[in-house]
Amino acid sequence: MKNESGNSISKSIRYGMMLKMTIIILFSVMVTTVAAQKGGNGGPPPSGGQGHGGATPEMRAKRQTDRMKEQLKLTSAQETKVEAINLKYAKKMDEVRKNADPAIQKKNALAIQSQRENEMKGVLNATQYKEYLKMVAELKERMMKNGPGR
Repeated sequence: MKNESGNSISKSIRYGMMLKMTIIILFSVMVTTVAAQKGGNGGPPPSGGQGHGGATPEMRAKRQTDRMKEQLKLTSAQETKVEAINLKYAKKMDEVRKNADPAIQKKNALAIQSQRENEMKGVLNATQYKEYLKMVAELKERMMKNGPGR
C-alpha cells in the first residue's frame, strides 16, 4: 500500500505535466494561427514578382478571359477561343520573362502582344476589337504609371 504523501506527489507531478502540455498546445495553436494570417510561413503572402502576382499562365488567362467576357460581352464560342489565345500568350510571356536582358524582354513582349492582337482581331467583331484595344491601352497606361507588378 502507498502512503498518502506518495500519492499526492504523484498527483502533483501528473498535474504539472498536464499543465505543461496544455501550455505547449495553446502556444502551438497561437503560433500556427498567427503564421496562417501572415501568409502560411510567418512571412508576407507570396507575390511571385515579375509583374503577374505569382499566378500561373492558366490563372492569368482565366482572369483575362473573365474580364474580357464581361467588358466585351463575348459569346460562349468567342469565350472559348479567347481563353485559348490568352493561355497561349500567357505561356509565351512567361518564357520572355526568363530572359535577364530587359531590352530583349521588351522587344519580345511587344512582338508577342502584336501577335496576340492579330489573333484577337480574328475572333472579335469590330466593336469588340475596338474596345479590346482600349482595354490594352488602359493597361499599358496603368503599368507605366504604377510600374509592372504593382
